[in-house]
Amino acid sequence: MTNKLTEKTITTDPIFTGKVISLQVDTVELPDGSTATREIVKHPGAVAVLAFHNDRLLMVDQFRQAMGRCELEIPAGKLEKGEDPMDAAARELEEETGYRCERMTHIHSFFTAPGFSDEIIHLYLAEDLTGGRCLRMRMSSLRCTR
Repeated sequence: MTNKLTEKTITTDPIFTGKVISLQVDTVELPDGSTATREIVKHPGAVAVLAFHNDRLLMVDQFRQAMGRCELEIPAGKLEKGEDPMDAAARELEEETGYRCERMTHIHSFFTAPGFSDEIIHLYLAEDLTGGRCLRMRMSSLRCTR
């Protein structure tokens, strides 16, 4: 069976390249032969970690400029170029909470906004935690919460 729900890229015009994201506008051919444009955010991907200590979920309270406020989040961060997602999850857990884990299990990977972005988040479960001092406490925009 042929998938008729495809779009063929005709042209790609880079619009912006930043430290974390880039933006491009693609002209595509639709299944009916007509053309359309797609604004696409390219992102290197990210990780997020569910980590429980004494049956309590570890969270970080972090200021988010795009929202103009603090947001209570699970530990998370972007992938560095060539970085293994599981290694990134362990790194983010320790950087943002101070905890390390004995076991890290991949739960699921998902696209955050597939209508306009290729950002994928790899979600992990961290178990058997040790430690407990936030390494990023010097950052005024981040606070560990238990």
